[in-house]
Amino acid sequence: MAEETAEEYEKAAETSDPRESVDVFFSAFNQRKESVEKGLASALEKKDALEQTLIKEHLDSLALELSAMEKLVADSSYFLPAYDVRSSQTAVLRLKEELASASAELLPKKKFSFRNKAAKKQPIPVVAADSTTGGLRDGTHNIERNGETQNPRGASSESNSASSPSKEGSIAVQEANNRECIQGKQNSVFVRDSQVLGAELTLSDLKNCRVYLKGRLTTLYIHRLRNCQIFAGPVTGSVFIDDVEGSTLVLASHQIRIHSTKATDFYLRVRSRPIVEYTTNVRFAPYAFSYPGLQEDLIASNLAEETGLWEKVDDFRWLRAAQSPNWSSLPVKERIPVEDGADIQGLGCDES
Repeated sequence: MAEETAEEYEKAAETSDPRESVDVFFSAFNQRKESVEKGLASALEKKDALEQTLIKEHLDSLALELSAMEKLVADSSYFLPAYDVRSSQTAVLRLKEELASASAELLPKKKFSFRNKAAKKQPIPVVAADSTTGGLRDGTHNIERNGETQNPRGASSESNSASSPSKEGSIAVQEANNRECIQGKQNSVFVRDSQVLGAELTLSDLKNCRVYLKGRLTTLYIHRLRNCQIFAGPVTGSVFIDDVEGSTLVLASHQIRIHSTKATDFYLRVRSRPIVEYTTNVRFAPYAFSYPGLQEDLIASNLAEETGLWEKVDDFRWLRAAQSPNWSSLPVKERIPVEDGADIQGLGCDES
């Protein structure tokens, strides 16, 4: 009996798809992981001996290797145990953070300056999230221009002063991290064009704001948002979300991690399983944003394919086999239509 069992096991191993082997997966994954780790160490050790062009080419090759690792995890997630999927995603996330840190140290970016771009006179409806229906409701809005808030509908200065943030909350650039940052604003509309987007962007401490990000980013950080709507083009790396409530986020990225968030709807195109932690009452649906050139941006970011992983969410605080009560798929009848960002205009920035 034991001999027959051993023979059957050997036959099964010979005829099984090697791509569905956990051992084969980890062999390939760990090999790539070791290659990236050595590449990062080498770049930091030789930073004074290499030209900027060579350093950039080296870091770009490491970024491609990380993308291959993400794809490997995504393609293998249907047969890997949930724990192995999570641990692999965490390893990729750590390496991406290390790569971003190395890039900031080895390839300092130029500073940004901001200027006005002509905005259409027609008002754009402001948006407040309706977490019960997943829809958006219309109101009035302010358009941000050089840190000053203007009401296109001619509302009184008293009304503006009641809702407008102080100058301290104006758009700023975090030079220490070489990252553009929109923070401390409310009742405003922000637009970024594909030609002026920086590599990394942070959105923080926004309330009742609508943000359009047309074009590609490498990393997107989202912190402390209340009743906001974010429509973003593809992010070639990761999106990190923390402390968001009552909002709608439309995102395309290789990895999306959500922390301490509630009553928020996510419309995603993603290459790996979304991760949630300390999060409740969040819902997921397919990506719903459009603008001229989006398809080209998705292809260039390796996000053109709809993987269906938007509804394969991993809740790191829910270890039971049953469905996590903290997230759900958004019913079709409650989903917003695809948002067309073609004619939206607002504040722009140029590299100085």
